[in-house]
Amino acid sequence: SSDDNFFMDYAIRLAARNIGNTGENPSVGCVITSNNKIISIGVTGKNGTPHAEHNAIHGIKNFPINTTVYVTLEPCSHSGKNPPCTNLLIKKKVKRVVIAQKDPNPIVNGEGIKLLETNGIQVDYGISEKLAQENHYGFINNIKYKFPEINIKVASSKNGFTIPEEGTKWITNYLSRSYGHVLRSNHDAIMVGINTILKDNPSLTCRLPGLTNFSPSRIVMDTNLKIPINSKIINTAEKNETIIFTSKFSSERKIKILKNKGVKVIKIPKTKQGLSLNSALKFLGKKEYNSLLIEGGNKLIASAITSSHLNKVFWFSSEKIIGEEGKPSIGKLNINNLDNSPNLFLQNMINLDNNYLKVYRVRK
Repeated sequence: SSDDNFFMDYAIRLAARNIGNTGENPSVGCVITSNNKIISIGVTGKNGTPHAEHNAIHGIKNFPINTTVYVTLEPCSHSGKNPPCTNLLIKKKVKRVVIAQKDPNPIVNGEGIKLLETNGIQVDYGISEKLAQENHYGFINNIKYKFPEINIKVASSKNGFTIPEEGTKWITNYLSRSYGHVLRSNHDAIMVGINTILKDNPSLTCRLPGLTNFSPSRIVMDTNLKIPINSKIINTAEKNETIIFTSKFSSERKIKILKNKGVKVIKIPKTKQGLSLNSALKFLGKKEYNSLLIEGGNKLIASAITSSHLNKVFWFSSEKIIGEEGKPSIGKLNINNLDNSPNLFLQNMINLDNNYLKVYRVRK
């Protein structure tokens, strides 16, 4: 019904606010209604605890008899870090549960629905499922393939180049950069290549008011361990998780220094193009990272844009035009035929005060 769509879409928007902050668990939204009026809402807590259903139910002092619970992902039926949400729904004697998407996790995968129905609760699922999948994409990708979702962020001139001069820091405006900080907060980790560190010495944190506590883990691909010991990312490693992927040939002495500063140094194989991105992704998947934002440089972006785990490209372009003195935003793709180029489609475009954000989605 139109009411079901309305309440479920609201639950999906609630969940979208907390993406990137729920650890290994997906960001789930929950809306509880009685007689078609909202009586409570909930989202998955920080680092995945408590679950959305728990937060919504415990926001009600006197639980009414005639209740419908809208939840973006199938309620869990197993005990882990959190108790089963199905048990709580049964205990509260809810009348109906509306679910956007079944949970593909093998330990759930329809068992939550079955348990609710066995206990006399009406269950409907598939309401606004495609919208809910946007929120759960990274979690589902990790369940299916043991790899995190990859998204790419590019900042370029109007015609697709990056800044040519050393020392020039920004190519996009303040509004674009602020949106970029929001993107960081919506991911479990952010990855850059070593040249980005050497050129810009970035902090790779969220610096918008209200988001400073939602910075993702920082990851650097550094084949020969060139990272300066006094760089910002190293000096803040004890406060913000920092991982450096490097090769087996890197200096053991420097690795020890970095580890003493709180940095995790992980050795992975090399390919002709540099460090193996797939090996890094496999490690992150095992550590239950669900989403990764890649910000540069152009060689790393070239590797990521052809990955089967790529979901979206967020392309920020300024009003400026740069000639051949600029550097391309994406490195060499070794494509001789346009039919073999990455298959993306434009999902959305936002005007950011004469800068533009184009959101491209991979066509699966």
